[in-house]
Amino acid sequence: MNSKRKTQIAYPTVLLFLGLSVSYLLLYYLFDTRIINESLTVIIGAFLAYSMFTVVHEASHGNISRGNSKFIILEKCVGWISASFLFFPFSAFKIIHLKHHAHTNDSEEDPDGYVRGKNMLTIFFKCLTLIGHYYVVSLGVESKKNEAIRKTRNQTLIFISLIPIITIGVSTFNFWYEFIMVFLLPALVAAPILGFTFDWLPHYPHHNMDKYHNTRIVTIPGLEFLSFFQSYHLIHHLYPRVPFYLYKKKYQLVEQELRNEKSPIEGFGVNELKVLNSKNTYTDVLEGKTWRYSLEVAQVRKLTHDSAEIQFKNLGNIPYQFNAGQYVVISMLVDGEKVSRCYSICSNPNLRELKIGVKRVSGGKLSNRILDHVSEGKYVNVAGPFGTFKFKDEIDVEHHVFIAGGSGITPIISILQKILQDGITNVSLIYGCKSEKDIMFHKELIDLQNKYPNQFSLKLTYDLLTNAYQTELLSHFEKANYYICGPTPMMEASKEVLYKKGVTSDHIIIEEFSYQEAKPFGNSYKVSINNKHFSVYESETILEGAKRNKVAIPYACSMGQCGTCKCELKKGKVAWKTEEQSVLLENEKNEGFILTCMCKPKSDIKLNS
Repeated sequence: MNSKRKTQIAYPTVLLFLGLSVSYLLLYYLFDTRIINESLTVIIGAFLAYSMFTVVHEASHGNISRGNSKFIILEKCVGWISASFLFFPFSAFKIIHLKHHAHTNDSEEDPDGYVRGKNMLTIFFKCLTLIGHYYVVSLGVESKKNEAIRKTRNQTLIFISLIPIITIGVSTFNFWYEFIMVFLLPALVAAPILGFTFDWLPHYPHHNMDKYHNTRIVTIPGLEFLSFFQSYHLIHHLYPRVPFYLYKKKYQLVEQELRNEKSPIEGFGVNELKVLNSKNTYTDVLEGKTWRYSLEVAQVRKLTHDSAEIQFKNLGNIPYQFNAGQYVVISMLVDGEKVSRCYSICSNPNLRELKIGVKRVSGGKLSNRILDHVSEGKYVNVAGPFGTFKFKDEIDVEHHVFIAGGSGITPIISILQKILQDGITNVSLIYGCKSEKDIMFHKELIDLQNKYPNQFSLKLTYDLLTNAYQTELLSHFEKANYYICGPTPMMEASKEVLYKKGVTSDHIIIEEFSYQEAKPFGNSYKVSINNKHFSVYESETILEGAKRNKVAIPYACSMGQCGTCKCELKKGKVAWKTEEQSVLLENEKNEGFILTCMCKPKSDIKLNS
């Protein structure tokens, strides 16, 4: 597509808006003159409201003006008028919808995840009250914490204040009945239909957060017209700046790429999947690849006074595939910021269940949040499996020695269960804890000792695993592989003892998680945005610098996929950390628009959002 085509206004969308507006006037006339009755009026009006949503949706992505600055004001006017037919403020919808794109299927941050439900009655109720939920997002606690939503708060309040004025107006001129039948009731009927068809159906079963699998494409002939091409919903999420009437054409251009990624392409044709089969979105789990899901917690089991085992439900009864010793990444909101940490899988891979062990940490951001707030039925963002800490079955190795301290037992218990069940012999565990009450998986370890007395020896100690103590404990092992996981001082002592013992590094397998904030470096530049001033290093993005300085600026995804942080560069120079983004058109970049999450300063800069 050439640059000239990119700057053209989306005329089909403008014509749709004009056609629907005229249709509303005609509907009002037909009902006012009683040519049609109430029931038919509401049905037709609901269809018009349903159709008008596409105009709102396109305006929220800037797909009417197509980045042409001459038509941006017109686009906003069209957005506000069309959103008014659905009784919701356009500015708030835009931010909420972009947040949905930024966090699709995220259990905490996707506003459209509200429509999730365990049965159709719950789903219907959620869809029926979706607009109310949007108002809560716009004016509730979220509106005060999220800078992008906060900026629309006053507009939402003004919009709400107009409702009683409109009510007085329609009552004064005595056309309140026509207003209810032509506008209000149809909007109320259309709202749950829109919630179901645009939010629930495309993203069902609402688990996968990978960009190629978080929604679907349904190729049933004719459905594209009924859904205004939202049957190609995955195309919209991958390419949000493509107008709705070009989704199918774009799909035909990238179809092979999507099939290579095994995206959910459903329909009745050859090589197409069964429509709305939840397993269509579970391809990565089925094939044993790494994945990123919103998983439901099946059980929380207390292990000690300050630790617990978290088990996640299997997706569609599909067995989880991972290597013993691997870990997953858990992500949750803590004080308004998404925090991610690594947690070792503690379950036996042979059982195909996913369990992690979590221990309370003094000052720990995420572990404490998990222990305090995660319970059965909650959804948690989980990615994995990752890691190379695994068992090495080598011919010249006679012993397999595991050294663990505290919560370092979590990956090791997974390996022990696996290798002992598989018949591996000469397995020893040295496990140090502060006291008996601090032993994680105590019962499981005793059970292993009793079940495999000829294969497994267990040494539990409440003494510090110091250099001297480990020298004593490890003195009789020869021709062994050593697996180490625990506090840093313990692991350093283990390595020192083993190196003195003559053990080479290829026989020492270490698992360690150490989280360190990346420190910015390089030249520091001044950034000014909407009368807010802060410094940003050349090694960090503008958004990262704003966060570091605790300066609130609008953002959502932090990955160049939603456009919430779009700003106009008024002065200075920036460098894009990568050109891979899907929300700015070339003509918008040429006019000076940037994404603060994707750009690093190369000089002092001034921005306008």
